[in-house]
Amino acid sequence: MPDSATPTNYRLGSLYSLTTAFLYATQEPFSFLAARHLTTLQFVCLTQIALLISIPLVTWRPSSRRDLVALLSAPSNYGKLAVIFAIGMTGLLLYNFGLSNAHPIIISAILNLSPFWAAMVALLIMRVPIPVSPATFFGCFAGAFIGAMAVAWSQLGGASKLAFGELAESFLHGSWVYAIPVPLCSALGGTLIGKWLSRYEESAAVAANFFVANVILIPSTVFILYQRSELRFGDQYVAIVLMIAGTIIAASVGRVFYQIALTATGGDNGFVTMFLNLVPALTALISLALSWWIADLHFAADPWFFAGSALIGASLLLFSLRAWRQPPRPA
Repeated sequence: MPDSATPTNYRLGSLYSLTTAFLYATQEPFSFLAARHLTTLQFVCLTQIALLISIPLVTWRPSSRRDLVALLSAPSNYGKLAVIFAIGMTGLLLYNFGLSNAHPIIISAILNLSPFWAAMVALLIMRVPIPVSPATFFGCFAGAFIGAMAVAWSQLGGASKLAFGELAESFLHGSWVYAIPVPLCSALGGTLIGKWLSRYEESAAVAANFFVANVILIPSTVFILYQRSELRFGDQYVAIVLMIAGTIIAASVGRVFYQIALTATGGDNGFVTMFLNLVPALTALISLALSWWIADLHFAADPWFFAGSALIGASLLLFSLRAWRQPPRPA
């Protein structure tokens, strides 16, 4: 792991960012069955249980465990953890509101704006400028964004592919506006962890945030599910196991790598999140592999997918090469 006192290393940051994108891409295909067969509250409850299970896994190193205990033992950290938790919950609720009456491709477009918001957050909070010229940043961002949207469009099922007129109607009258702050909340949470909890190992800081959410959400969701007589999950054992595995891989290990990438780049959230435009393409490929066992998963190998993937790859390659040429920035 990079030491927070060392200068920035964009080559190492690229590696961690790519790893983060791959780990994040496992979330959707692994959680597909659970999302279809469980209620929203059941899904949230099991997600939090999975994150609780992941705490010993991400803090397996003795130094991580010591940092976790030290972090949770300091009352001065409680307010910071509460703020980060509130930001995360706000993003989750807004995402659910936004998706309730909006076409998925519109929500995907909003979420793919993350690099722009993340770069603004890094600049305003961490005083980290973008590592390339504005023309290169916005040019590569536009290429990666368009490529990610092409990939997302290629993977929508026939029933979800509305005509452009219907898509425009969803844009004008849908609930997508609620999703606008979601990428901002995600970027802000990651940046604040890096700023406020930088003296602790990334895995310990992430585990502490999981623990705070677990303490609040697991008892409350279990109580509500009990009141509703929804604590029985039927015979959805395969769906639950896959969802827990996907949550541990993506939301837990992936989040740790995301924080490590931020440390390696000196808090350059715009650089790190640029690589998350790879997630739609990687998700499609993982879905292809899992479709041998999960019949409802599909992968559409149409020209949109290959053109979009090529555009994402070219944009990220150019962006990385330009960033690597910058002199190391002192921490």
